[in-house]
Amino acid sequence: MPKAELNWYEGMLFFTKTTSGHDLIIDAGEKVGGRDAGARPKELILYSLMGCTGMDVVSLLRKMRVIDQLESFKLEVDYEVASEHPKVYTKIHLKYIFKFNGEPPKDKVEKAINLSQERYCAVSAMLRKIVPEFTHEIVYI
Repeated sequence: MPKAELNWYEGMLFFTKTTSGHDLIIDAGEKVGGRDAGARPKELILYSLMGCTGMDVVSLLRKMRVIDQLESFKLEVDYEVASEHPKVYTKIHLKYIFKFNGEPPKDKVEKAINLSQERYCAVSAMLRKIVPEFTHEIVYI
């Protein structure tokens, strides 16, 4: 079974070399004993979501031979957090924002996003099981 580890340094600062070999620093803000030297654990979930599904979409659009038409692509997440502890995400709304050269291949974009959300993105699959309201939309610029 693979193993991941995280090492405490001081205060609220933790560090590791990820299983893929990259440095990761996690810390808290100064008002709770941290030094603000790294990302917060909970926010990493949102970036993991965007990275997971974003990579799926790019890969699928490449296979559909429309990646050359893509001028820009970004993801945004709007979210709400419970007011009581544990302050879990209660709503996640993912936005896929595209700009294409010429007419966007909307059918292929929708297919790529649906495949990511319904089949490939493990982060989306996990979050759908625990976040009461998990939605997405496509925006074309």
